[in-house]
Amino acid sequence: MKRIPLILVAIAALSALIAAPAQAATLRPVVVQPYTDLTEGVAVGPHGEVYVGLLSKGEVRKVDATGTDTLLAALPVGEGRLNGLATDRRGTVYALLNSGDAATNGVWSITPWGDAQLHAALPLGFANALAFGPDGALYVTDSAHGAVYRVTGGKAAVWAKSPLLDPGADGVGANGIAWRAGAFYVAVSDQAQIVRIPYGKGGQAGTPAVHVKDAKLAGADGVAFDVRGRLYAPSYTGNTLNLVRTNGEVEVLADKLDSPASLAFDGRVLYFVNIGGNGAPSLMKAKVKHPGLPLLHG
Repeated sequence: MKRIPLILVAIAALSALIAAPAQAATLRPVVVQPYTDLTEGVAVGPHGEVYVGLLSKGEVRKVDATGTDTLLAALPVGEGRLNGLATDRRGTVYALLNSGDAATNGVWSITPWGDAQLHAALPLGFANALAFGPDGALYVTDSAHGAVYRVTGGKAAVWAKSPLLDPGADGVGANGIAWRAGAFYVAVSDQAQIVRIPYGKGGQAGTPAVHVKDAKLAGADGVAFDVRGRLYAPSYTGNTLNLVRTNGEVEVLADKLDSPASLAFDGRVLYFVNIGGNGAPSLMKAKVKHPGLPLLHG
């Protein structure tokens, strides 16, 4: 084959790069509620109410249909942090408290009227996100230990652990978790990947495998599926909201955010929180093309 001079190859590659249109962000999220504390967890209740977790204050806030923000409960966060939230079909909110104190560290349950108690203790680490499974148990990611715990009957046990879930240099491994079609999908922030863990016979974890790996997924946090099987995954390091298509392609839907983290669907409305590392913690929302995949609610 005839050799093409390297300079011509370089010029052709540069010309193609210049001619190729940049991928434009297609969503325009709007602020629902600004906050003065860092925001991390978000969940939607059975009546459309939205719950937001304030990371350092340990507060769980409730935003009703009118946009009114009220305090639901304040947890004993100490010098730690409040992370992921989830709700069940009765409207109970489950919150991950990383207090650093063995007496209070774990999954907390909060009734719709604000009574809070420790639901299950967790090992000291970095419990980050949680989701219900088909057995009614809660499945909790630990970003420090690269693990997923199964929580049932007030007890937690390791359900899955793999190097694919491990943290890297920034100390954030397994993060957001979502259920779809017989498996859990886990965002692994430091490894810029989504890992699929099959739900095997008898509820045992199958062998974890990389579902998709892409540089845009560095800092991937919460994850949520729509009914078409597409996965929404914000990046708190890239300040973007990304969409993982069913063919594995990753599209940036929104950019110039402020460390977006957890997210939750209410029909075609996608709620997410900006942690606010650049000074703008908030609850935001955007209308998307397809509704979210209904969650398992315990």
